[in-house]
Amino acid sequence: MSTTPTEIPEMMRLVQTHGDLFEKHFSNDLDEQSAVLKAHLLVEGVIRDFCYKSVRNPKHLRGMRLTFQQIVGIARSFIVLTGPGYDLFWNMVEHLNKLRNLMAHELEPDQAKQDKCRKELISLSGLTTLNGSLSYLCGGLNTLLAVSLELQRRKLLSEAEREALENPTN
Repeated sequence: MSTTPTEIPEMMRLVQTHGDLFEKHFSNDLDEQSAVLKAHLLVEGVIRDFCYKSVRNPKHLRGMRLTFQQIVGIARSFIVLTGPGYDLFWNMVEHLNKLRNLMAHELEPDQAKQDKCRKELISLSGLTTLNGSLSYLCGGLNTLLAVSLELQRRKLLSEAEREALENPTN
């Protein structure tokens, strides 16, 4: 399938916006606590934007004070792509949230709980460092949500419109 030049900016806006934020605010040189807190903010931002772009009237959703868990649940209900390969990212989001909550809400967090979350994130990513795993999560989730948005958009098209996108005549 090929895309026309006018489709690329719309399809890639989420990836570009959040990729730029990632480049600006995240590096493998960050200390662990900063990396976890920044990754959590980046993940939450892309999930919220995905939800806003998934509804016809996002102003109603933006006006709500939804918790992280609530917005994750809404995103998971909107996402088109499902299955074990995609659940990996949601499992990583869950462990990132647990680790972030341990760091942000407890003066003296339980080290065993932190270690467990850290090891889970690293194991799920298949990488060897926490910062690398958080990078993987941010990039993978951003791409997953962008692809899901594009698939949602195509489902809203008529059969003729979908055919024209999939088989453009040049």
